[in-house]
Amino acid sequence: MNITVEPQPWTPERIEEVRQAFEGHKSWTAPGLVEVTEYVQQGVFNRITVDAEPVGFYVLFAWKHRGTVEAEISHVHVRTEFDAVRHILPVIERQCAEADALTVTTRRRGLIKKLQQQGYAIEGVILRKRGKKRDSAA
Repeated sequence: MNITVEPQPWTPERIEEVRQAFEGHKSWTAPGLVEVTEYVQQGVFNRITVDAEPVGFYVLFAWKHRGTVEAEISHVHVRTEFDAVRHILPVIERQCAEADALTVTTRRRGLIKKLQQQGYAIEGVILRKRGKKRDSAA
């Protein structure tokens, strides 16, 4: 099995692909909640292929702070018959080898467990109290 990740420039088609995959989701930024398509364009779109067939994408951010670089895997959308964490994550980790840290944000308990088995640790918790609307920040 040959797994590759290829950084690709943002195009209207890729923006639409992300919008469809994450329709209805918002992304948290320092100024507040924004539409996913606004946020992801600050990062690098990466196409994931298995044996030359596209199976998904993710957005990679590089945050610089006090002389360190932290890579963040964001907005992952993958469809495979195999365990993506076990097989694709090592490829992404090699891509980010020069970073001082690699971050994944998720609330999926199964993914958290798999990431912990790969050496990742929980370093924060987000608490939110919603208003009367489901998306109270909109």
